[in-house]
Amino acid sequence: MIKSQVFISNIKITKKKLQSIVLLLLFVIFSLLTTAQTTYAQNASDSLRTKLHSPRKASLYSMVLPGMGQVYNRQYWKVPVLYAGIATLAYFFKFNTDKYHTYRDEYVARINKDSSSYNTSYLLYSDNTILQLKNYYQRNLEFTYIVAGLVYIFNIIDASVYAHLFTFDVGNDLTLRIDPLINNNSIRFGSPPTAGFQLTLRF
Repeated sequence: MIKSQVFISNIKITKKKLQSIVLLLLFVIFSLLTTAQTTYAQNASDSLRTKLHSPRKASLYSMVLPGMGQVYNRQYWKVPVLYAGIATLAYFFKFNTDKYHTYRDEYVARINKDSSSYNTSYLLYSDNTILQLKNYYQRNLEFTYIVAGLVYIFNIIDASVYAHLFTFDVGNDLTLRIDPLINNNSIRFGSPPTAGFQLTLRF
C-alpha cells in the first residue's frame, strides 16, 4: 500500500514537471517569434530610411546651393554658421578687390607718367611702395579665392558625410530584455528544477 502511494505521488510530480516544461517551451517560442518580428520590422524600417535619405542628393544640393544639403540632413543650425562665413569672405573679397584696383591704377598711372590720373591721397608714396601695396592686396585677393573654394568644398563634404551618418544610431542604447531561465538545483540541493525569468538591462 505504501509503495503504490509513492508511485502515485511520483506520477503527480512528473505531470507538474511536464506542465512547467510545456509552459516554458511555449514562452520561449513566443519570445523568439516576438524578437524575430521586432528585428525584421526594425531592419525594414532602417532599410527604408537609408533608401529614402541619399548622400548623393545631399552632395548635389550643396553643390547647387551651399547649405541646402545641411537642410536636407536636418542640420539647420549649420546654415547660419555657413552663411556667416560666406558673408565674411564676401566682405574681404570686396575690400581686397577695391584696394588692389586702387593701387594698380595708381601704379599704372605712374608708369605711364600720367600725372592727371594720380591719386592725391598717395602723393607721398614712392612708386616702389605703390607696387608693394598692389602686390600685397593682390595676394590677399587670391587667398580669399582659395578660402572661398575650400569653404565650398567643405560644405559639400560635410553634407555628404552627415548624410551617410543620418541613419547611424548615436542615441543612448537602453534596453530591458526578459528571457526564460531554468535553475537546475537537483545536483546541489536535490530539489526539482525551477523555472523563472531573467531580466537583462543593457546601457
